[in-house]
Amino acid sequence: MNYKSSAITPQLQVAGRAGLILKHEAVILRAPLIKDEKSPIGRDFRIVSINDFPEAGYLSPPERSIRVRNMLDKAEKYRLEPHDLLLTIVGTIGKTAIIPENMDTPWIPSSNMLIIRFRDDKWEKAITFLAFLKSNFGTRLLDTLTHGRTIPIVSKKEFSTTIIPAFDDDLIEKAISVFEQEITIAQDRQQLADEIAAVRSAFLE
Repeated sequence: MNYKSSAITPQLQVAGRAGLILKHEAVILRAPLIKDEKSPIGRDFRIVSINDFPEAGYLSPPERSIRVRNMLDKAEKYRLEPHDLLLTIVGTIGKTAIIPENMDTPWIPSSNMLIIRFRDDKWEKAITFLAFLKSNFGTRLLDTLTHGRTIPIVSKKEFSTTIIPAFDDDLIEKAISVFEQEITIAQDRQQLADEIAAVRSAFLE
């Protein structure tokens, strides 16, 4: 296990968890700005924005597409892979999304997001780290790392060297359960929202 003194470490100790340094487990990339070149030739990419992030479950195919020609090498470098995690780190801090197994076309993130790509056991670790980021522990960690008064920002370097919970079997099992429960609750809430909309639309008809 790799340990490091951090604001989150005492919290993990209270929770009875060992800690790992994030960058030892995952590749962390900060997405650059890749513009739509509107060229008759090039390659089309779906571009993920914060508005595409779901409340629960996997990220759905983004609606917006761009065409890339001159920046194609850079776009390919930041092309998203199944089970990558996205984290917003500028302005709105802490929004998260997980990339699904199948993508019909190449996807890339908007600028100022972190791509978190685990080196092995990608799905299990991504689900577990996603649950951590959404938890009180993860929220406090991001609060600790956030700087800037006008535009809040989280440093990629600081984030990469923070302590995360070790991927023990019981923690992975809990994370998967949370992920599945979130999806069920989100679906139930959407159904209720649709029913409310139907009731409202029937007024005076």
